[in-house]
Amino acid sequence: MTLFTPALAEPAATALVDRLTAKFLRVRDARCDITLDTSLQLLGCGGVNRQKGQLFYKAPDRVMAVVGKERYYIRGNNIRKIDGEGKRYYITLIHAPDFTVGFNPRLMETNFQLQTISATSREVVMEGWPKPGVLKNVKKVIFRADPAADLLRRMDLTIANGLKGKVNIDYQVINGLDVPVACHGQSALELNGGFLVGLVFNLKGTNFQVNTGLADRIFDPGF
Repeated sequence: MTLFTPALAEPAATALVDRLTAKFLRVRDARCDITLDTSLQLLGCGGVNRQKGQLFYKAPDRVMAVVGKERYYIRGNNIRKIDGEGKRYYITLIHAPDFTVGFNPRLMETNFQLQTISATSREVVMEGWPKPGVLKNVKKVIFRADPAADLLRRMDLTIANGLKGKVNIDYQVINGLDVPVACHGQSALELNGGFLVGLVFNLKGTNFQVNTGLADRIFDPGF
């Protein structure tokens, strides 16, 4: 059953993003243990690099991550890092998405021109073209959402130099909420000189605590 006609595609995309965002923001805060596995696909081979740590989130735009002896404090596009020796760093991302709206599905509408290209009762597919100044190496993204659950399930990436990618998002019901607990797939990483290589990744969270009222001081780097 078709839900949207082509003439209504743009308003339909906006309405769906509104619903996805409202559902996501029911998670006001969360903390969990994280494991990140990455592998560069360079010259047909690549070992797995594993990193473990903790992640703290507070809606809509604050994240603090502890990875090894390093701490990262992220608010929107502002990133602060404290290394194992206590040295402090300001980090600036180049050609990065605009995170000022927070870390939620609203990012799709903020960073992409969206068009609904197909819709059924089981899946809505939106095509997104990056707006100027973001995602230098990503040419197009296909967003796949579940309209019944109001959840973003998958993103298919068209990357420069003929590379393709995809990101799958897994959810778990915790305290009656659909909480994103993992994302995994393939993307690309730009090396020195602008050379792109394939990147396989798997980010998984465990031991979730949700909506416990995390204190603001957890997200304050002090500089």
